[in-house]
Amino acid sequence: PIGPGDVVIVTGGARGVTAEVAVGLAEAFQPTLVLLGRTEIPQGEPGWLASLTGEVEIKRALATRANGHANPQRLGQEFKKLAANREILENLERIEAAGAKVVYRSLDVKERATVGDEIKLIREEFGPIRGLIHGAGVLADRRIEDQTDAQFAEVYATKVDGLRSLLGAVGAEELRLLVLFSSSTARFGRAGQAAYAAANEALNKYAQRESRTRRDCRVISVNWGPWDGGMVTPSLKPLFASEGVGLIPLAEGARFLVEEIQSGGLEAPVEVVVLGGDSDLSKIDKESEPAAKPVHAHSSTLKVMFERPLDPDAMPILRSHVIDGRAVVPLALTLEFLAQGALQRNPGLSFHGVEGLKLLKGIVHHEERPETIVVMAGKALREGSSYRAAVELRGVREGGKTIAHARADVILGVREPEPGRRSFETAGLPAYSRSMKAVYHDVLFHGPDLHGLDRIEACGPEGILASAHTAPAPTAWLERPLRQAWLSDPLAIDCAFQLMVLWSYEQTGAPSLPTAVGRYTQYRRAFPTGKVRIAVSITRFDALSAAADIEFLDNEGNLVARVEGYECVSNPSLNQAFRRNRLPKVARSPR
Repeated sequence: PIGPGDVVIVTGGARGVTAEVAVGLAEAFQPTLVLLGRTEIPQGEPGWLASLTGEVEIKRALATRANGHANPQRLGQEFKKLAANREILENLERIEAAGAKVVYRSLDVKERATVGDEIKLIREEFGPIRGLIHGAGVLADRRIEDQTDAQFAEVYATKVDGLRSLLGAVGAEELRLLVLFSSSTARFGRAGQAAYAAANEALNKYAQRESRTRRDCRVISVNWGPWDGGMVTPSLKPLFASEGVGLIPLAEGARFLVEEIQSGGLEAPVEVVVLGGDSDLSKIDKESEPAAKPVHAHSSTLKVMFERPLDPDAMPILRSHVIDGRAVVPLALTLEFLAQGALQRNPGLSFHGVEGLKLLKGIVHHEERPETIVVMAGKALREGSSYRAAVELRGVREGGKTIAHARADVILGVREPEPGRRSFETAGLPAYSRSMKAVYHDVLFHGPDLHGLDRIEACGPEGILASAHTAPAPTAWLERPLRQAWLSDPLAIDCAFQLMVLWSYEQTGAPSLPTAVGRYTQYRRAFPTGKVRIAVSITRFDALSAAADIEFLDNEGNLVARVEGYECVSNPSLNQAFRRNRLPKVARSPR
């Protein structure tokens, strides 16, 4: 349907899957390709950037050029812009080298007036539009009860309103090829992707309609399975493999589309489902239950769910959790990472708690010894009405050395646990005299972002009682959060651990650090916004260690979550280590 010089519009930008498809089209047809994307029009790279390749060295160069005025979040944003610009420039060169004339235009396909004006200009500059490939799309995966109207609309509108804008601007007689990028999710469904499934199934039916009204146009709606690139990150690959969904290699997917365009006539099928060659349809086309036989979770195979650099630039919260001059990942954040890994491996379930959390080796950042945090999870195994998934957090250093940092079982389920009842009271504890300023200045090491304790009401040998703030959004703590909302509440939980540090100091003169959590149970999908009360009951202590149970309560005194079997160790030397609670300034090269 298209030949050399024919104008083909491709939405979805000049990166990832659509860029690879554009290369395939260039090789096969030598058309004039106009790529539409939301990323800004690429600019030539400045001289200082051209020789730099790695993320770390580019960020260092950006920090040097900012002369101390750039924070980690801004550096991350600048790096993303530079990386996107570079990728687009490289892809445009590849497409041109493959045989096509190519231009890139920046716009949002949802904006009908802008799309109409742009297509008019394209037609005036290059000629009639002979091909349209609509590959634009965004994800906002959520369980349907968690998804906002705005998130649904963004996913749906990019696909459907974008197509309406494009078809409204392209003449009824000029198109010879219309390709819509739908998804296998539209055909098979997928937990957390109601919006994406709806949008792509709408594309399928638009394609059916257009094939009947545009009689001289080859119309294809390709229900792609996941590609080995683009939106499929390395942490998602094991998840698709466990579901029997094979990945489509980038070059092979582009070649398939070219062959489909070349071989199919006007009477060829409109809707086509395309999966990776090693897909298992028996798994994809029906719901599969986790194993019903109770087996200890650590007998299942662990797979990598996600990884992040252990670095204060990637995790700004680490700057507020520094001991003896080094940033340390808080145990509360470790618990959250393990919970997220379990849900990533077992989508569709909800987080109920953690059992047997052991801190095997502290997760400490060393500037001279780069390390990547890797979260691994097993398939959830049924235990009565709940499910148990093994999880581990490991560190991988340069050279491949692996360190086991933490291990636990994450408890998942379909519904939240039955509302718990308070098991202990803190009435009768003596009042606490230190001000909050003195607590954070004289005893605790925590920096400003972890100053979550609001007021300490009482403290005595039997326990400690306080109120605390709940956590801000994950983007306040992490450069690239896996989720937009916490599963637990790492600030409230860390405040409970802070209380144990304070209690140990007041009772023995030596602060403490956590080592284990026997069981954490959460009775709600999320902590209340604002504040919670924290009641700590000491169950055992001596000069070197202590154990406690902890309850988190809402404003009405209802139980939100409970920690049983919290363990910590005390050491007088921590007093000095806690005072060295700032990261050393990094020496910068002279400008």
